[in-house]
Amino acid sequence: MYMTTGEVIRRIRKSVGMTQTELGALINFSQPAVSHLERGGPASHDVRVLRLVARALQVPLAILVVESDQEADVDRRNFFRAGASVSAGAAMMSVSAPANAASASSVKVGVSDVEAITESVNQIHELDLVVGGDRLCRVAANQVRYVEQLLDHGSYTEAVGRALTSAAAEMMTAAGWVHYDAGRLDDARRYYADAANAANAANDGIAAAHALGNASCLMISLPGEMRRNPLAVQYAQAASQASLREGGPKMRALMAIREAEAHGARGDKNAMTAAISRSFRAYESTRGHDPAWVFLPQAELNFITGKAQMWVGEHEAATTYMQAAIDGSSAWPRERAAWQLSLARNFVNAGDVARACSLLADNYDTIAGLASTRLHQRIDAIANLVRTHAAVAEVREFLGRRAAQV
Repeated sequence: MYMTTGEVIRRIRKSVGMTQTELGALINFSQPAVSHLERGGPASHDVRVLRLVARALQVPLAILVVESDQEADVDRRNFFRAGASVSAGAAMMSVSAPANAASASSVKVGVSDVEAITESVNQIHELDLVVGGDRLCRVAANQVRYVEQLLDHGSYTEAVGRALTSAAAEMMTAAGWVHYDAGRLDDARRYYADAANAANAANDGIAAAHALGNASCLMISLPGEMRRNPLAVQYAQAASQASLREGGPKMRALMAIREAEAHGARGDKNAMTAAISRSFRAYESTRGHDPAWVFLPQAELNFITGKAQMWVGEHEAATTYMQAAIDGSSAWPRERAAWQLSLARNFVNAGDVARACSLLADNYDTIAGLASTRLHQRIDAIANLVRTHAAVAEVREFLGRRAAQV
């Protein structure tokens, strides 16, 4: 039977000998509010509350992140309307006020509230790197609805309104990414479109670049000829242009390397090579300041470079860059698994199915153990490609591991 987040919290709390009242004192919840949390109330899907609980119980936050739609259906009303009685900065139910005491129209939104939303955005990105997007869809969707309620019904100054709109754009992009990772592409597209609109409304080029760059990445991930859609290049180019105005070195490098991958997916080797060069030059520069969400260690830059080269058939160069990325990826389980899958696909494309399947078999438990529908779909795609080579020992081993799990 699937264990809900509330049940996980209850079991951990009891295992350390803590009462509901004692936990409530640590997270500023009343005892009834903790009881409601443990019964699967709306707060159990709010990343800010889960962060407080994780700190109070001294456990990794990832333990409390749930398997999204595997849980029983819950009331889908906005978290704020369902019970938050203070602003986003406090991020918790009031000890003294009843759960339905406030409405969004009574909340004054300030700078600290926007900062708390931004912190939640960063936390979602961090968690996705560790556990995969499937466990985060509901959490991210709740956060988007919460921020939308603040925008629609909160009270704030013009400056705070712009900052809140930018934060909303970033939250929508984060939601788009975890839905993409969970294989829910239509939802991801919608979140990215909403994020781009919000970023444009706030005149925030960085947030716009983030949404457009991710939208390009989504299109490149589509099967067959669909990845050659010219929109993938157009989105990436728009993201590059937006990042040039305001982005720091890693931001500009990330959007340029996304553009390189889009060109590679379309088979345009010259444009791909030029974009790779721009990316590496940007990465080595010192101009500008990167937002906290930008994830571009050298390993990530190497990986996307290798992936772009794979699309144009430069398999030996792709292997070099992808292997360098994997060697530097131990801190990011989700990324490491994704990169190993791409390297295996590169081996398959190069005709070396034995090497591809050996890599996957050696790392199968780790890759398959992540809650990422996107990664599982990629495992299945490779299995289908190599099935005709079942006479090869390494292929048989990999297919056997896959068959034993499904």
